[in-house]
Amino acid sequence: MEYQQADRDYIRLSIAFEGRAKQANELLRNFDSISELFEAVKNFDSDILTMIKREQAEKLRLTASDVYIDDFISDLEKNGVSALTPNSEAYPTELKYIADPPFVLYARGKCARLQAETPFAIIGARRCSDYGKKVSAHMGCELAKNGVTIVSGLAYGCDSLAAQGALSVAEQKYPTAAILGQGVCTAKTDGTAEIMEAIIENGCVMSEFLPFTRAATYFFPMRNRIISGMSCGVLVVEAGEKSGTMITANCALEQGRTVYAVPGRITDRMSFGTNELIRKGMAEPVFSAEDLLFHLGIDPECSKKSKLRGRGSSELKLTGNQKILFDLIELGEKNFDEICELTQLPVEVLNLHLTELEFSGLIKQLPGRIYTLS
Repeated sequence: MEYQQADRDYIRLSIAFEGRAKQANELLRNFDSISELFEAVKNFDSDILTMIKREQAEKLRLTASDVYIDDFISDLEKNGVSALTPNSEAYPTELKYIADPPFVLYARGKCARLQAETPFAIIGARRCSDYGKKVSAHMGCELAKNGVTIVSGLAYGCDSLAAQGALSVAEQKYPTAAILGQGVCTAKTDGTAEIMEAIIENGCVMSEFLPFTRAATYFFPMRNRIISGMSCGVLVVEAGEKSGTMITANCALEQGRTVYAVPGRITDRMSFGTNELIRKGMAEPVFSAEDLLFHLGIDPECSKKSKLRGRGSSELKLTGNQKILFDLIELGEKNFDEICELTQLPVEVLNLHLTELEFSGLIKQLPGRIYTLS
């Protein structure tokens, strides 16, 4: 990937401010352009120290070196990372118009595909209920089937399940995007590493933080504005009354995005946030995937299950555990206990993958928890 001078200047700011676009913009207000700022840095302008901390001034001086930036870009390429700036074609268009958009999105995957689709965010609680798990996977799957790019924070729980739902679509045509609160080359330690790799294969994983940055609590509110900012709308599946999910919902409202929420029982703590959004008129209630598709102006595609019959798992691009389960059920209907004994998979993992296969229209559940091909 070729980087122009303006791209290199954006990368310099990203390194010096470590993704803190708001702080960088406050400094830039004192200059006519980014180039003028770096000229002042190269000339050791003492006024800069009155505007920012010495540590950041030193980083700016370091990044002003062309050799330093050349080496940094070389390291990006070695790690399969692209630096998307507002000048890049693959930079999400809607993101350019939010307050303090990221100067750089470090990305892995097929980022160019994102521009051609309809991006929509699905978010929710990490410690979601069984209902929240099913709804997240179902919505991710159904929207992806109909040409929607699912955007999430890839946190464990509703976010990752929505991404899995989208990835479970047979012959996946539409990309899935994840916005991280850490670097894109830093290992995920919350049980979502496998999903992240699948997204890189089919879509794009992005972050405004430097590629090897470790996750930190205060990064997530910064990350949340990107999730909502690049999306045409946000669905909140489950959320506590005060949570990171509610921060994202508020970001979306401030950015003029439509927020949707799944109603829950009034006694469920993880529905306090969603019910409150609906009660205050801040979110549209959603009762089905068709509701969302209608709001997005999309006609639901007819399910063509007949095309799936008689096809092997190798043709359906299933993940490891999905393939094992599909091949097993293809041999003949099995009840849950039989599948558990034959696969030796943990119950929670088994439940997740069976649900994914159901939502993809590949298998169906009969009375008595018996599974067979659709």
